[in-house]
Amino acid sequence: MAATGDLAKRLKRAERLTAVQEQMRRAAEWQLAAIRRDAEAVEQDRAALLNALGGDSHGHLFLEAANRRLRALASRATELEQAAARQSDDVREKGLAQKRAELGAERVGELLRRERERVEGIERLDGLAQRRDASLP
Repeated sequence: MAATGDLAKRLKRAERLTAVQEQMRRAAEWQLAAIRRDAEAVEQDRAALLNALGGDSHGHLFLEAANRRLRALASRATELEQAAARQSDDVREKGLAQKRAELGAERVGELLRRERERVEGIERLDGLAQRRDASLP
């Protein structure tokens, strides 16, 4: 029975680990979604600025400011693209870690099930042996 108790504890730990891995994966996915929203906002800013430039003739100072702003937006877009790639890798790694934790929990659960079946089998055999001993004169 001690083995069953140990396996039950291992199963609880494995299930907690699985839950933590799932939370970490979700957090990484949320972070990736935030980066993608930021990148979309940068693209919208760039499009709005280009639309403003395409309109009327603007003064020299406005064109310089617009040029600086476009360069800043391009730089930010590159940063966000790199961050999204890194975060995407992190999401994949977290998903794999979650999958490993789930498989570990399944293996421990299967070991626990087998151990309980073994113990039940032994208890049934003991019960049969006791009945046979009691029926002997």
